[in-house]
Amino acid sequence: MTPDLCHATLAVLTDTPLFGSHRVELLVRLLAAGVMGGLLGWERSRSEKPADTRTMVLVAVGAAGFAALGVELMHTHDTGETIRTDPTRVLSYIISGVGFLGAGAILHSKKAVRGLTTASAIWAVAAIGAACGLGEIEIGVYIFLIVFVLLWSNWVTHALFGPFDENGDDDDR
Repeated sequence: MTPDLCHATLAVLTDTPLFGSHRVELLVRLLAAGVMGGLLGWERSRSEKPADTRTMVLVAVGAAGFAALGVELMHTHDTGETIRTDPTRVLSYIISGVGFLGAGAILHSKKAVRGLTTASAIWAVAAIGAACGLGEIEIGVYIFLIVFVLLWSNWVTHALFGPFDENGDDDDR
């Protein structure tokens, strides 16, 4: 980036009103990601899994923030200079970064692999956050509903028929 382009970008960002309609929309997108991530984290904490509400909110809002930044950078340049931007590159980095985070949630021992459901939930929460950050809250809601029903089906099945295995742990698979 040239110095003139940096100054132009900074001017556009600082001249934008703090509570303009665009900023309110951005806040709504971030809050939507946080609420959906928080609900999925609440389910994980009720299951006594390490990735709880705070973790899921941070992943969702972080992914939403990075996705929104990718879009915002694309729209802030009115200098006439040709700039190549691609917000999908941000998505690829979110996916790979959260993959490393999820890998840390998976534990492997001699007889079992634990944490796959939690790692998958972290990945899904990042997808919800990215969708919300891009302004596609409807897609985020669809992902949330599918994941939430899937995670809660374990609770319903457990209540009706007992645990899946001797430990009653859904993260052994």
